[in-house]
Amino acid sequence: MQLKTIVGPRAAGTEALEEMVRLLGGGIGVEDTTGRLLLGERCGPARLSIEADGAQVGWVTGPEGAATQAVAEMVRHLAAKECERRALAGEVLHLYREVHLIEQLSEQLAALLDLAAVGRSALEQAHRMIAATSAAILVLDEAGAPLRSIASFGAECWGGVEGFVGAVLERGVGEIVNEVNGDARLTGLGEIQSLMCVPLRAKQRAVGAIVMGHEGVRSAAYSTADLKLLNTIALQTAAAIENSLLCAEMVGAARDREQLEALQKELDTARTIQLSLVPRTFPPFPERTDFEIHAQMTAAKSVGGDFFDFFLLDEDRLGVVIGDVSGKGIPAALYMAVVWSQIKSVALEGMAPEECVTLVNRTLVREKRSSMFATCFYGILNTKSGEFQYCNAGHNPPHLLRAEPAGTSEALAEGGGLPLGLFGGLPYKGSSVWLRPGDSVFLFTDGVPEANNSALEDFTDERLEGLLRRVSHLPCTELVSVVHEEVAAFVDGAPQSDDITVVALRALG
Repeated sequence: MQLKTIVGPRAAGTEALEEMVRLLGGGIGVEDTTGRLLLGERCGPARLSIEADGAQVGWVTGPEGAATQAVAEMVRHLAAKECERRALAGEVLHLYREVHLIEQLSEQLAALLDLAAVGRSALEQAHRMIAATSAAILVLDEAGAPLRSIASFGAECWGGVEGFVGAVLERGVGEIVNEVNGDARLTGLGEIQSLMCVPLRAKQRAVGAIVMGHEGVRSAAYSTADLKLLNTIALQTAAAIENSLLCAEMVGAARDREQLEALQKELDTARTIQLSLVPRTFPPFPERTDFEIHAQMTAAKSVGGDFFDFFLLDEDRLGVVIGDVSGKGIPAALYMAVVWSQIKSVALEGMAPEECVTLVNRTLVREKRSSMFATCFYGILNTKSGEFQYCNAGHNPPHLLRAEPAGTSEALAEGGGLPLGLFGGLPYKGSSVWLRPGDSVFLFTDGVPEANNSALEDFTDERLEGLLRRVSHLPCTELVSVVHEEVAAFVDGAPQSDDITVVALRALG
C-alpha cells in the first residue's frame, strides 16, 4: 500500500488531516518513503515512521511533542483502516467467486438426470474451488451394498478408504486427515498426504460420499473452510443424485410393464416418492424445548405436487417450507422433486428467505422445460428472538395464531412475489413478524380450502379461519389432527381431488 492512497488530493482522510494540522498550529508534514511531501510542510526535528502491513510507507515530520505524535497516530489509524478495507474487499471477492461457482453447479445439476453426468459436473466444480490431485464421488446403490465410483480424477486408489468413508457416512459428519501416513484407517493411497471426505445425504439417508486428496507437502493441508465448502457442494450433489436415482427407478419400471399396468404402478411409485421426500418422523427434534412443529400430508388418489420440509439452519434458526406444484400426475411429482431439491439445497446455505426464493426462481426459469410452476412459502424462525422472516411466492398466506388474546387468527401479510418458475428477473420481497411464546404459524396448501363434498361445496378459507380461532390454543400435534378431522367430516367420503397438507409451528421461547 502507498501512503498517497490515504493522504492525497482524492483521499477521503486528507481533509480531516489538514484540519487537524491547522488546529495544532501547523508546522507538521506527511512524506512518503521517497521523501515526497504529501501534506503540510517540512518543519521540525521529529520524524515519526508510518507502517502498514509490516512495511514502512512514509513519515510524519514536525516539532518534538504531542502535536506531531497525534498526527502520526491519525495517519497510522487511516493506514490500518485502509489495510482492513483492502483485506475485506479481497475476502468479499473470494466469497463472490465461490457463490458464483456454487450457483453454476446448482444450475447444472438441476438439468442433469444421468448419474455419471451429475458426478462429473460436481467434481469439476469442486476441483475449481478446492486444491486436489485425486478425487472421487462414491455412491451407495442400496443399504449394505459396497461403494462404487460414479466419477473420479487422479489416482484410482480409493479401495483402501472404504472403512474410513463408511465411518464418515455413519457419523454423518465430514472429516479432514492431513497426516494420511499416520492414520491406520487409510491404506494404499500412494503419495496422497492430505485427505478430506464429506457424506452425501438426502432425506436423512446417506447416498454416498465425496473424497478429495492432495499429494505433496504440508502446505497443501486442508482447512475447515475447505471442508465447509465441500459440504456445500455435497448438499447440492446429494439432491441431484437422489433425483437421478428416483428417475432411473421410474424409467426402469416403465420398461417392464404393460401400458395400463405400468401407468397405475407409476402413479403409485410417484405418490410414494412424493411422500418420502417430506419428513415423517415426529417429533422431529425431541431434544428441543424452544419450539414445536408438526405436519401431515394426505395424498390424493392421483399424484399431486404438494411438498413441505423443515430443517435447522443453525442452533437458533429453523427453516420451514411448504409448496404446491401446478398440475397432477407423474410430471407434477417430478417437477415437485426438482423444486424441493432446489429449495432445500439453497435454503441450507442460510440466506434470507427472499434471497433463497429469488435464486431458486432464477434457476427454474433458466432451465424451464415445461409450463409448470410452483407456489411456495419459505420462513425462518429465530427460536431465540422469536422473529419469523418469510417470503411468499404466490402461496396461500399462512395464519398467525396469537396466544394472547386467545382465539386470534389472522393471515400473514402478503410478502414475496409470483409463483416460482414463471418469470425471471422479478424481485421477491421478504417480510417478518415477531412470535411471542405460545404464538403459532399455521401453513397449508390449497387442498384445504378447496376440499369439496358431494354437493361440490368448498371448505373455504372462511371456514378454516373460524376453525383456527376455536382451536388456536391446542398443541401443534392436536391442531393438525383437528384440522384434518374437520376437513374429512366436511368432505364426508367424497373423492379427494387434491393433496391436503398442513404444517403447524409454535414458538415456545
